[in-house]
Amino acid sequence: MGMTIAEKVLARASGQAEVHPRQYVDARLGRIIAHEEFYRIHTAVVEGGMPDGIPRILDLDRFHVILEHFQPAMDSVQALRQEKMRQLARQYGLKHFRDALCGVIHRIALEDYVVPGELALGSDSHSCAWGAVNCVGTGMGEHELAYGLVFGTLWFEVPETIKVHLRGTLKEGVAAKDIALWLGGQYGTEFALYKSIEFDGPGASALSMDARITLASHTVELGGKFGLFDYDEKTEAFLSKRTILRDQLLQAMPVKADPDAHYAQEVVIDLDQLGPQVACPHTFENVVPVSDLRGVRIDQAHIGACSNGHVEDIEAAARLLAGRRVHPQTRMYVQPNSWAVYRECMARGLFEILLDAGAQVLSPGCHLCFAMQGRLTPGQVCLSSTTRNHRGRMGSGEASVYLSSSETVAASAMAGEIVDPREYINSAKERS
Repeated sequence: MGMTIAEKVLARASGQAEVHPRQYVDARLGRIIAHEEFYRIHTAVVEGGMPDGIPRILDLDRFHVILEHFQPAMDSVQALRQEKMRQLARQYGLKHFRDALCGVIHRIALEDYVVPGELALGSDSHSCAWGAVNCVGTGMGEHELAYGLVFGTLWFEVPETIKVHLRGTLKEGVAAKDIALWLGGQYGTEFALYKSIEFDGPGASALSMDARITLASHTVELGGKFGLFDYDEKTEAFLSKRTILRDQLLQAMPVKADPDAHYAQEVVIDLDQLGPQVACPHTFENVVPVSDLRGVRIDQAHIGACSNGHVEDIEAAARLLAGRRVHPQTRMYVQPNSWAVYRECMARGLFEILLDAGAQVLSPGCHLCFAMQGRLTPGQVCLSSTTRNHRGRMGSGEASVYLSSSETVAASAMAGEIVDPREYINSAKERS
């Protein structure tokens, strides 16, 4: 019997001809990428009885540490922690340590490090975003990462795979975010619990790389271990811009599922019939069509995060806001997820449009996603294109966070309440 993408990569990494779901394997790791959690990896080893920390790092060429989540340092605690990490970088002789790099680790990793067909671990749950470029990536805790750094391997239970077949075409005002939200609403946050998701079909092939990153990122919100796309000409074009570690990229061995691979479940989504979706407080599975929420007042509107801080998201918002204004009683914040995205948006003139409309543009980072900036007070309401909306995620536990696509966020920011973005798209056409 044939194998899925995850099964093929785990078979190759464990030196076996084939593997099957629920089988345990010791797999060779292709790469480990950590952010501020590297300090916890070190302290976990110290607390485990090794006062000097990690006894060795097996492959310094394939270990990357990026100080990005709290840049610039948000408080004295983070400033001290980052200084200790600089000391650790010197102690361990890290080859790939990037200090004070504003951005989101997952987007940075996609732009600079991860390789198609590789098994990669990250220190953050949204490391599944790397599946957008056919990399079998997932997040792990500090103890597992410490073991992986020392031995270069880690045990895995081979996951079952769910195939999500996308057919049709996304309509104007509907985005990849709406696909992820629809899946959460239909199947819940345990839909893919310890499973891999493969997105395939003509609808998946038609998605841009930004859209694929959005979907792969949200695999973890659906309970999944990996979220994977095939390697194609769009993947190749995206990776062709890479200037860092191109020699490792040239060694890539992309993987495609076999035609006779077995899937635990197959879901078909007709993109022609999909409309804008919104996740209501306080879970990713509390999803309704945007029309059910028309008139819900919002105090803040956020565009950003690993899932939706891409050029495509910011450009969509700028198209809607061009010549218009954010509602006077709503605050709108836009945060690109890397300096490369920031520079591209600047080159396209998108920031000028957003600023003229009354939005605020932040330096790249994760700040909006979990309230390092833009904290909510009791009773306030935010509509966000970031990743999570559980209680207290953005400040007060008595605030309410709704999740939607960037298009829905931008339209709602102008209205001061949740609206269907297609209303603004249609009115723009009528004006022109």
